[in-house]
Amino acid sequence: MAKTPSSVTEEACLQDNIADPMHEPNFLSPPTGRLIVKRKGHGITRQIPKPVVLVDTREKTPFDFSRFTNWIGQVKRCKLSVGDYSVQGMEEILALERKTLSDLITTVIQERSRFFRMCERLSQYRWRAVILEASYEDIKSPYDEEFTVAHPNAVSGTLDALEARFGIPVIYTSSYRLLAEEKAASWLSKHFTYWYLETNGFGRVLQEGDL
Repeated sequence: MAKTPSSVTEEACLQDNIADPMHEPNFLSPPTGRLIVKRKGHGITRQIPKPVVLVDTREKTPFDFSRFTNWIGQVKRCKLSVGDYSVQGMEEILALERKTLSDLITTVIQERSRFFRMCERLSQYRWRAVILEASYEDIKSPYDEEFTVAHPNAVSGTLDALEARFGIPVIYTSSYRLLAEEKAASWLSKHFTYWYLETNGFGRVLQEGDL
C-alpha cells in the first residue's frame, strides 16, 4: 500500500525519535535552579561545581544540554571507552548509553551479540544505565513495517533480562526528545553531585535527614 504524506511523517517521527509537533505533549518546564545542597542548615551549593559532560565522538545526533545551564557546566566531545555520555573525572566509573526506539529494535534483533558484549563492559562501571528515547508504551506498541521481524514482547523482555543479568538500569523516557534530554541532564548532574560530595569529604547526602 502506498504511504500517504501523513503516514510518512509519522514514520519519520518514529525513526528520528522526535515527537510529532502537532501532538506535542503537555508537560512542565524543567527546573531552573541549582540542586540545593546544605550542611547544618546552611546552603553550600555555590561550593559545588557543575559537571562537565563528555559526549562520545561517535554520537551522530547527541543530546542538546544547552537548556540546562543550572545543571550542566560544560559539554565536551571525546572518545569514550563505553557508553555515549559520561562526566569529566568520572570516565572510569560512570557511563550512560543512549538508544532511540529504532536503534534499540535493530540492536536487539540484528546486533544482539555485539550489544550484549557492550553491556558486559558497561556493567563494570559503578554507575551505569541505558537511557531510551521511548516510553514503555512505545516499546510495547506495534512497530513500523521496517521492523516486522521484531515483536514488542521480545524487545521489552530483552530489556528486562538485560537489567536482571547485568544489573544495568533501563531508563524509559519519551519519544519527545526534550524530555529525554532533561532526564539525561538530571541523571548526569545528580550522579556527579553525589560523587563530588563523597570524594571531597562532604558525605554522600544533599541535606542531612533527607536525600
